[in-house]
Amino acid sequence: MIAAHLAAEVAGFPVFAYTIEHPQGLVLVDTGMIDSTPELDAEWHPVPHPENIPRDVLCVINTHLHFDHCGGNRLFPGVPIHVQAKELSNADTIREWVDFPGATYVEHDGEAEVLPGIRLLPAPGHTDGHQVVLVDTPDGLRVLGGDVSPTERCLTRLGLVALTWLAHVERPEVPRPN
Repeated sequence: MIAAHLAAEVAGFPVFAYTIEHPQGLVLVDTGMIDSTPELDAEWHPVPHPENIPRDVLCVINTHLHFDHCGGNRLFPGVPIHVQAKELSNADTIREWVDFPGATYVEHDGEAEVLPGIRLLPAPGHTDGHQVVLVDTPDGLRVLGGDVSPTERCLTRLGLVALTWLAHVERPEVPRPN
């Protein structure tokens, strides 16, 4: 089962983190924000919702490392955080939100299986190291897309015509070719 959690609001748009119930434990995809900075406040007017971010998780997957997707990573010292190596080395974000005491990143170079039935697929565009999360369910493939694209064209180009959650939309949709 996949569930959405309102993790922040940025410039009036919701930012969702997602949990995947897996037999081995709860997997969190993206971590929203737990606080802000004066620079972010001035430009983006974020409203963090740290109370909505699940804490008892087996691992975290970051679709990418923009502030509204990794600002809660600091809640998870010692917990494996899966990210593309390219994203971690080139992250254009608040470094102390990424490089914190106890940060335990698991770096991937391309497609990878995190747990049986949960896979990562590079989907560059929004950032060079952006990735989507593919989840095999009894009802078929599900996709957690992060900020994969402002349109659905990127998903269909990747061959992902499956129920898809995007970071700023609470409910999933099936992408259609444009």
